Formats: sequence, structure tokens, C-alpha cells
Amino acid sequence: MVLMQRDLDSIGAQTLGLDPMIVLGLSTMGFAAAGWLVGPFFGNAVFNLVHRGVRGQIDAKERAFYARIKKYRVDPTSSSMANPVPDYYGEKIGSVADYRRWLKDQRAFNLKRGRTI
Repeated sequence: MVLMQRDLDSIGAQTLGLDPMIVLGLSTMGFAAAGWLVGPFFGNAVFNLVHRGVRGQIDAKERAFYARIKKYRVDPTSSSMANPVPDYYGEKIGSVADYRRWLKDQRAFNLKRGRTI
């Protein structure tokens, strides 16, 4: 809406030598990409302002969780192409059930290699 009201499509079309609809499409995709990149920054800032009272507790729980991930993850030196390490960083953990599955996978990998935690 702003792009069409300001007549940026004709200015862009004259500058680039493209059709005004193509200029509008490219500028829309550009603004969407910029919003996708900048959005999390502002979203995190707003969340931290609104929930600043519990931010310390959230950080402490995250540190404790990542410490458990470091403690229980497998040693990657014992992996191979046929037997890769199962989710070394715990990226697929989204719930308690996923965490328990991750722990079982780590234990199973260690047992295959003859190691215990």
C-alpha cells in the first residue's frame, strides 16, 4: 500500500527499466526478507522488556539444560559414516518426551560403542 501511494513503482521502473509490477513484486519480497531478518531482534527485545522479572530464571534454566546436554551427549570421535552421532547438539529437542528420546539415543550409541556415561 505504501509503495503504491508513494509512486515508488514508477520511480523504480524508470531507474531499473523494468515493468512497475515487477518492481512492486521485487520490493515486496525485499521488505518481507528484511522483516524476516529484523523481526526476531525486535521480538526478543519486546519479550525481554515485558518479561524482565522472569528473564533471569529463564536464563538459569537454559544454562542448566545446556549443561545437561553437554554432560550426556556422546563422544563424536567414535562416529563413522555408517554410524553417525545422533543429534549431537540436541537441536531436535522440543519437549520432555523429545529429551527422553534424545537421552535414549545417546545411551544406545554409547552402548554400541562399548562406552558408558
